[in-house]
Amino acid sequence: MKKSPTIIIVLLTVGLFILLGILLGRYTLSRWVTDTPNATCAVTMTEIIESAQGNVYDMGDVSDYVEPQSYDLATYAVLGDKIANPTFESVPNDLKEEQKDLALQNEAWKLFTDLIPSQNRQMVTQYNVFTDGYSNTLAAVDQTEDDPSQWVLEIDVADLQDKDSLVFTIIHEYAHVLTLNASQVTPDQEIVDNPDVSSLQESKAAACPNYFTGTGCSYEDSYIDDFYNRFWVGVNDEWEKIDALQYGAEDLTIYYDALYNFYKTRQDQFVDDYAATHPTEDIAESFAYFVFNPKPAGNSIKEQKVAFFYEYPELVELRANILDNLCTSSSQRQ
Repeated sequence: MKKSPTIIIVLLTVGLFILLGILLGRYTLSRWVTDTPNATCAVTMTEIIESAQGNVYDMGDVSDYVEPQSYDLATYAVLGDKIANPTFESVPNDLKEEQKDLALQNEAWKLFTDLIPSQNRQMVTQYNVFTDGYSNTLAAVDQTEDDPSQWVLEIDVADLQDKDSLVFTIIHEYAHVLTLNASQVTPDQEIVDNPDVSSLQESKAAACPNYFTGTGCSYEDSYIDDFYNRFWVGVNDEWEKIDALQYGAEDLTIYYDALYNFYKTRQDQFVDDYAATHPTEDIAESFAYFVFNPKPAGNSIKEQKVAFFYEYPELVELRANILDNLCTSSSQRQ
């Protein structure tokens, strides 16, 4: 039976409204899931943020602090989601069992791959396992020596005892990769080869038309260049004088005290005191708070720093993926 044009138009209109409703519903649901995770995941997120609280540079109750010895246990090549071809360093006898614990090393790697989607970590091509004991340095990242466009992830397997702190640290360290990789900052082999030559750093910084990160010259409109221009221009001169106190100093107490005071007078500008260490640490710490906290409702500078990431749709999507992965893994552990 031949339908009239009017009926066809009505049916098409209804169909379009239904399709629009489905798409809008999916979008609304995805936002709801991201901003209002299930109860188990909400508790996990709260615990992760709480694990990051503390005054890192408040040295008032610390005397005769000695940096713990760190040992490299194993180095792996990264092949997609897998790690392979481990090489092992010489370690003290009391660490040999830990060095042989491949299951523990794979568990730490899986923690990273469970959180960060595969497409967002292609630049991580090496995985190092180290330890300096429980609750010192939890994780780190660095550019590879042979190719500064590629990155190394380092995790202390001793800190798997505190998953909340380790998860927060992994997201912080990943934020360095996110904001300093070759799409954001020009890879500089000369700096990688000569990391402690201050004159080289100064000449590179002088030649950089944008923000110089210490590892290279950032691109215009990169995450770190935009973040620096928005939040650091007004405080950088004072911060640089404090930062200079650490170089060549036998006792870092003066530097730590000055840095902590710098933070204390600007607590509305930094999510925590570690963020005041350096602009690259500030953006990394702010990114971790962006991932694990709801969107800020206020307008303080530290809230603006967290809200900064919402201006980039790809980072909002990344946050949603990380939280979805976190919620899934949290529910599986119950």
